[in-house]
Amino acid sequence: MEKFYRWLSPAHLVILSFELVIAVGALLLALPFSAKEQRLSWVDALFLSTSAVCVTGLTPVDPGSTLSTIGQIILLALIQIGGLGYMTISAFIAMLVHHRLSVTQRMSVEIMLGELVEAWRVLRYAVVFTFATETVGFLFLFWAFGQYGLGLGERIWFSLFHSVSAFCNAGLDVFGLVGKEQNWAGSLLPFAHDPLVVLTIASLLMLGGLGFPVVVEIADHIRRKKVRWSIHARTVLCANLVLWFGGAILIWLFEFKNQETIALQTLPVQFMNSFFQSATARTAGFSTLPIGSLTAASLWLLCLWMFIGASPGGTGGGIKTTTAAILVASTWSGVRASEQVVLFKRSVPPERLSKAVALTLIAANFVGVATLFLCVTEKELLERGIPYGPLSLLFEAVSAFGTVGLSTGITPLLSVGGKLILVATMFAGRIGMLTLLVAIAGRKVEPVRYPHEEILVG
Repeated sequence: MEKFYRWLSPAHLVILSFELVIAVGALLLALPFSAKEQRLSWVDALFLSTSAVCVTGLTPVDPGSTLSTIGQIILLALIQIGGLGYMTISAFIAMLVHHRLSVTQRMSVEIMLGELVEAWRVLRYAVVFTFATETVGFLFLFWAFGQYGLGLGERIWFSLFHSVSAFCNAGLDVFGLVGKEQNWAGSLLPFAHDPLVVLTIASLLMLGGLGFPVVVEIADHIRRKKVRWSIHARTVLCANLVLWFGGAILIWLFEFKNQETIALQTLPVQFMNSFFQSATARTAGFSTLPIGSLTAASLWLLCLWMFIGASPGGTGGGIKTTTAAILVASTWSGVRASEQVVLFKRSVPPERLSKAVALTLIAANFVGVATLFLCVTEKELLERGIPYGPLSLLFEAVSAFGTVGLSTGITPLLSVGGKLILVATMFAGRIGMLTLLVAIAGRKVEPVRYPHEEILVG
């Protein structure tokens, strides 16, 4: 076994660890004791397990009314393992036992949590910050759910499950169908007017999406161990602020006349739900608005926000905020005919720019191909008529790739082929396209340097 692990690269180990947890989770969810009545099909069990481990939130069934208590506990365990990553958890345990990390474990942690901070430090902060934040979230939600007439056991379980699901950016809920719209997608619809529930969930998913390297840096500043903010932290914080509040303003402008979403709400509640929808679209699948009733403009905006996703080293997917920031800075440099890509008066290394461009192009093509395949497998669904037509399929594909979990409500209607396409898309989005390609092709160093020659662009 030791020789086998030595043969595998860190990228292989990360991928295999996710595959193993997904397979075990699917097996457990498909067994009779995981269901309240009728057991899940193997495809639905695989889909739900992948969604939980890849912290996405898309689901073909309602976990609250379909899964038994045991099934929901299994689902929660999958979400927690998926949020941190199996290799991260196993490396933390190894460090506690052996007081050291192997080279492979250290590189695996860097793949999952970021490479800017020493592996043991980011590992320690990640685990402690995760459980501390989830505990605080649990206490706030326990307080908030006290006014809904829930029993003590149900109140504790709802608070625990949704605190973990929110911080890990999974977006899955176990509220069930009670008090919901006919389309159950959008777990927080019954709480859309409750600031304590909405803002607690929003805070948890925003903290989970910041990325653990930034958490380490914030902790260093609080403890006064660091004077200057790194470019990475500045970029992450500024990009998140622009996306959170810019998206909130745009969603409000697109929806304030829409009576099926926010038009009938008071102005403060409109702003709160617009902000929540902007924040959750980047990382988690919770929703306080019926996604299938949003305007087409809002859906397009959410597609862009989901594609960008969270920040490196966090619990969300997408191409990441720093990638988007580098591309914007590169575009601005191109317009100004500048040779350097600059962020906060610091130049971006050329290899980072190349990686950002490659990642974005690969991701865009992957989402495009996934949408194309969905248009083929869901031909009958399109012919029967679904809201927004092919845009709903694109929305589903982007949501899966960004490990977001928002849906216009068509997930349960997908064919077996469509569900398997989304399973592959969720997996690729959580692992990361470059990690996936490195594992497949391996790292090859080009021994020859070729002469350059000019080529026209634009």
